[in-house]
Amino acid sequence: FTVTTTGSPAPGLSKAGALPTGVTFVDNGDGSAALSGTPSAGTSGIYLLVITASNGVGTNGSQHFTLTVNSAAAITSGAGTTFTEAQSGTFTVTTTGSPAPGLSKSGALPSGVTFVDNGDGTATLSGTPAAGTSGTYPLTITAANGVGSNATQSFTLTVNQAPAVTS
Repeated sequence: FTVTTTGSPAPGLSKAGALPTGVTFVDNGDGSAALSGTPSAGTSGIYLLVITASNGVGTNGSQHFTLTVNSAAAITSGAGTTFTEAQSGTFTVTTTGSPAPGLSKSGALPSGVTFVDNGDGTATLSGTPAAGTSGTYPLTITAANGVGSNATQSFTLTVNQAPAVTS
């Protein structure tokens, strides 16, 4: 990002506030400055800066500046869970990424079980599997936030049959 100014003589530029690791602010000496670099992993967030232009004439100019560092989506929860027929179950899918990823799934669920994106980087797999739905249900969970590639996870929902006396 290039910061530009007006004024004569050309103002020098400085910034107040922390930058993420891997990003620098450099005064080019010609009334402009460069905010550049590659933010290190784990530095996503909002960085509040104040950029000041000064040339010794009148009052310094300043501007509040917000740098937002986004990060690609990643799924951080386990790759499977087990429910039991006719018993309520729940599993929370968790992610990292900025902005918070949206979640979706592909693959069939047993009757009585739903997958809901909570809109906050998590999703809930929950419900009561109907009788006769025991087995394994392979799913693909996708987390997407528009930064980099989508994250996908192969996920297995196992539904067990509750014991019953049949004699």
